[in-house]
Amino acid sequence: MSIEKIEMTETRITKKQVEQNDPKGAVLKFVKPDMLCGEIHQISVWQPTVIIDSHMHIQSGRCATVQFVRNQGLLSPVQSGFKFSRGMIEGSGELAGALLTLLEWMTITPVKQVASVFSEAPDDPQEGYYTKNAVLDLVSMQANSTDVIAGLFIDKRISVVENYFKHANYCPLYENAPYLFFSSVVMTMDMEYSHIDGYFGVRIYNPLFEVDKIIDPTKPDRYWTPVHGKWVETLVLDNDIFFSPLGGPKQRKSSIYKKLDDSSEAVIIDSIDDFNAHKKNSLKTGTIIGNCCDPENSKSKYYVRIEAATVLMSASETNKYENWEKQLKSTEEAVIKYPLKFLPMFHYDPRRWQFKGKNVNADLITKVMGDNALYLGFKMYTAQGYRPWDVRRLPTLKEFYGRCCKNGIPIMNHCTPGGAKSHEADEFYAFEHPFDDKQEEEALRKGRDAKEYFEEHFVSPNAWKKVLDANVELDGEPQKLNTLRLCLAHFGGPVEPGPEWSQQIIDMITSNNYPNLYTDISSSFASDKFRDYFKNLFTGELSEEHKKKLRSRVLFGTDWYMTYAYGMFNKKNLWAYCTETKTFLDSFDTSLWPYFTQYNPYRFYRLETEVFRIAESIINKRQTDKGVRKVLKKLEPKEIKKIYQEAAWIKVANKGHENYEETS
Repeated sequence: MSIEKIEMTETRITKKQVEQNDPKGAVLKFVKPDMLCGEIHQISVWQPTVIIDSHMHIQSGRCATVQFVRNQGLLSPVQSGFKFSRGMIEGSGELAGALLTLLEWMTITPVKQVASVFSEAPDDPQEGYYTKNAVLDLVSMQANSTDVIAGLFIDKRISVVENYFKHANYCPLYENAPYLFFSSVVMTMDMEYSHIDGYFGVRIYNPLFEVDKIIDPTKPDRYWTPVHGKWVETLVLDNDIFFSPLGGPKQRKSSIYKKLDDSSEAVIIDSIDDFNAHKKNSLKTGTIIGNCCDPENSKSKYYVRIEAATVLMSASETNKYENWEKQLKSTEEAVIKYPLKFLPMFHYDPRRWQFKGKNVNADLITKVMGDNALYLGFKMYTAQGYRPWDVRRLPTLKEFYGRCCKNGIPIMNHCTPGGAKSHEADEFYAFEHPFDDKQEEEALRKGRDAKEYFEEHFVSPNAWKKVLDANVELDGEPQKLNTLRLCLAHFGGPVEPGPEWSQQIIDMITSNNYPNLYTDISSSFASDKFRDYFKNLFTGELSEEHKKKLRSRVLFGTDWYMTYAYGMFNKKNLWAYCTETKTFLDSFDTSLWPYFTQYNPYRFYRLETEVFRIAESIINKRQTDKGVRKVLKKLEPKEIKKIYQEAAWIKVANKGHENYEETS
């Protein structure tokens, strides 16, 4: 390298100091122009040009069942007790949001407007004086379909990129970037098995279809749901107001779930005629049939009699609800419509897949690797009602983890006490599965109440240690799981015992036992308390060695649009979350933002090797998939060229510093 080039490098560092943020290199304090020939000098040529939002959502709020929706918010005791319909909950939410919006306009907004005059923080061009309150924005957003939410996000993404990240005064880090790309990893959410009966393959909403009609899995004619407790008769919900169970509360004694040896008793209820016949012939308390797998031989399936009433959901709820098949279809169409702006994660709930045949896990892997695979990895959400190492109840988990570990496939799992946990979370404490080890289960419950039991064994970081410390057999060979590529999302979160969980994650990462263990700061950075806690870690609490280790294992994520739920009068939309997070991180360590938004996501998600595979899958589906062609036209050659160009850019953008050898 010539002296002239070295002097140019020195000038650029002095002006912008971009190289100080190189995650792979040491901080460059100065560059001497009189380097001796024959020496090896390390010069940083790294310029961050990609921003990865590693965790966000576009699924409709109507992908959640009404049982879950009733269990949310300050009015959850009333909503659950009186069995409010979805329409009542959405309507009351909109009314409350409208009133809060008026209150905010009259009291808080004027103060914010005055404060903004003296603030250096950039103003969101899409928000003004008469903006919606966070509650109204959240309720309104949730009522949209998944495809509509995807379009709304793209609009907000364009605004934050063009008006903040590309603005030299606000974000000089990217001023000299020849190209800036912002991509979001979108989490799909399968919430249909998020109850105890899910262990036996029974959904919360079980689809029914009219006989002799062409079946569209995304549009069932009705749904039925299992309800436990003392019932006089099976109810039919033909109204959209509420229903009230007759008798006492739900009980999950072992007598409710009994293994059957006679398969002739098994009844499949997948048509309206089947439902009516079953209702007529079943006992007044109701019975349905589920399945379970022998933990010693996961290929052996047993039938289980379940005491539960089969309840028909209303026609109105059927029309409003967006099932898993519909969500998946809409998400894939959004990924294809906005190439590489969304990188999708496929939600894996073992309860959906455990009875799909002996090759189910090998088949699932094809969704995230190989030809025409559209997904980047797997999303899991154990808080919806299964334990990370729940291998006696769900033996299919062993092979699933083994295949993910062997192939380096990333898994993102929810890891905070809050969030979308099962509406039956407190009932798992007393639940007994036919294949449980009673002594082991008693030990897990000892000294804990229902809430503590669920959080510790279904959600916490320590619950995942059982997975990472395990060995499984895969294709006749032993497979250690300590190298599983796993991200424990939200870094524990701000809600107790979140800080304790954060420390568990830190201990696991710094132990050096789990080289592919990561965490993210999605949603948690909406909390001032959590941000202060995080800052203290990097400014004092951690040793330099542990800071270095943790710095390389944290991902930036927004958890959009779930962040609207944080702060009734302090809405965290995409603009606020991105700008406030970067400003806050830069206030004590300017290297963290490029670590969290580019360097770390590349390694966790393997973007350098996977982005071209996704790009080609998008192009192939857009050009040849008949279902996609019904909603999206074929790509023009120039559009295909642009997709390949952006994929090529993402592939090489994380190239770090290089060694140059001086020669005479």
